Amino acid sequence: MVRQKLIKLTSRKFFAAVAAALLIATGGVVFALLQSQAKLAGNTIETGTAGLLISTNGTGYMPSYSGYDFAGIVAGSQDSKAQHIFLENSGNTSLALKIAAPAAPSNPEGVDLSKVYIILTPYDATTSVAGTPQSFSLQSLIDADATGGATIDHSAKLAPGSKGEFDIQVGMAADAVNGPSAKLSNLDLVFTGVSVAN
Repeated sequence: MVRQKLIKLTSRKFFAAVAAALLIATGGVVFALLQSQAKLAGNTIETGTAGLLISTNGTGYMPSYSGYDFAGIVAGSQDSKAQHIFLENSGNTSLALKIAAPAAPSNPEGVDLSKVYIILTPYDATTSVAGTPQSFSLQSLIDADATGGATIDHSAKLAPGSKGEFDIQVGMAADAVNGPSAKLSNLDLVFTGVSVAN
């Protein structure tokens, strides 16, 4: 009788140990015997499309446009005449705008590029109201190319299908150049539209 009780007690311990091992092996999850599944099949994951085009006249938007000759600058006192650029969001996501210069321009007179300024002013042609000018040193735009460009503080992101107009000028500090005149050439300015939430 004592032996039977001992066998029963040992059997219970054995089964308890097996049950505990099964719970540990399955992470404590008890599986139901009845199951049903539904499948969401053939999914596609895709991004929105960022598209930024430029124009100098508000029509004929393209990925690249010939630039301007920013002439008549008097270092320290007179910026170049304002020219216009138009940026169009041709994609389906809103864009935050950036600007960079991918390489230094030809600079035979050794102009100090940290004292040459690209000045962007948002302009609303429908109201003829100019926004707040934003000035970037040319050297900072060259440096910013490695990180995707310097942020343009445009008042609003460029929504899909919309256009932004800017006046663009160039100025120089009085001590940017040493000599009777100076000329920088082969300067590319790259505008980048970075997708942001609509």
